Formats: sequence, C-alpha cells, structure tokens
Amino acid sequence: MTKHNNVVPNGHFKKHWQNYVKTWFNQPARKTRRRIARQKKAVKIFPRPTAGPLRPLVHGQTLKYNTKVRAGRGFSLEELKCSVAEPGMLQQASQRNLLQPSAYRLITAERTVI
Repeated sequence: MTKHNNVVPNGHFKKHWQNYVKTWFNQPARKTRRRIARQKKAVKIFPRPTAGPLRPLVHGQTLKYNTKVRAGRGFSLEELKCSVAEPGMLQQASQRNLLQPSAYRLITAERTVI
C-alpha cells in the first residue's frame, strides 16, 4: 500500500523492462551443481573433513553464553602433540596455551567418525 500523497503506481513499462527483472529460474540447477561440487570435494580430500580443519569445543566467555558450547579457534601445540590425528586435519591456534579436556574429547569423537 502507498502512503501519503503520492501518485497511484501504475507502471508504464518501456525500454525492454524484461532485461531489468531478476529471475531465479536457475536456482534448482545451481543447487544441483553445488551439491555435486561438494561431493567431488569430499571424495578428493577424503581423509580430511570437508568443512576444514577440526576445531576444539570451547565455552563462551560471558555469563550469557558460558553454558553454550561452540567451536574454538584451534588447538595448542601441546594438544596437537597429544592427538592421534594426521597433520592438516586440526586447526592450530597461535595464542592458546592451556590444555582443555574438551579438546581431547573432540579429537577422539571425530576420530571414531572418520
């Protein structure tokens, strides 16, 4: 609905208006193409996870989020040395230096899936 004292919209389409209309007819084909590309990528990098290197489980910092678990930035060098994962499967953090048991839990859980 129009508001205020405006002209009643009755579009007089000129100048090849079909060229300025965005259509989504290629959406199903694009969905199929993306799915096939994801499958090819998963086959190509098989032992590694498709979503990138694994990240540790950490808790949020503030009172609002400290009960929720989220993906951290990466594992410390000590955690990487203790893990049984292959190189390139885990994300390395540059500033973290504390060992967290949740990180080991993630490593062992992901190893059982793979």
